Amino acid sequence: MKTILLSLAFCAVITTAIAQNPLKNILSLNEQVNAMDSKKDIISNISAYNQSHIFSRWINACGLLQTLENPGPLTVFLPPDSAFNQSTSNKLDTAALSKKKFDLIALITYHVLPGKVSVKNIAREIGRSKGVAVFRTISGAPLKAQFDSGGNIVLIDELGGKSTIQQRDLKQRNGIVHLVSAALIPKFKQI
Repeated sequence: MKTILLSLAFCAVITTAIAQNPLKNILSLNEQVNAMDSKKDIISNISAYNQSHIFSRWINACGLLQTLENPGPLTVFLPPDSAFNQSTSNKLDTAALSKKKFDLIALITYHVLPGKVSVKNIAREIGRSKGVAVFRTISGAPLKAQFDSGGNIVLIDELGGKSTIQQRDLKQRNGIVHLVSAALIPKFKQI
């Protein structure tokens, strides 16, 4: 009987330890998101956000630093590094893109809308448009938004890729940031 009780106790400790690790990761993400300072500009917060190294590096590489530091207001759909790598794996060669400045500019600006566009604004437009709203990014390309079956806002890029808004309305001094699940890919133009 003691052996069974000790085994059950050991299993309970191991199960609790395993179950707490995902919670720790979620809390860590929330702490990082909460660390975004509404008194700082979009660039300062994106650069400090631990999950956006690729996006931040590409903003610098293509010379869009000043654009995203200006008074705005702007709205940025920010994909974390893991989602960026995952979504671009079969649509986009990230190594080649790093060397193509105009494509990089098109990609980054496709994640940005002019003005402060909150989730409430996006939802209102989806309702007005009878299910699918179309927004113009600062690249000039269209970005669609609709609700999924769970009521989440899903962004649909020009290639048909989908990205869900996961954290919304993160206020910045010069706009809003929404964390999204995947990178948004525009149709690249041949120059």
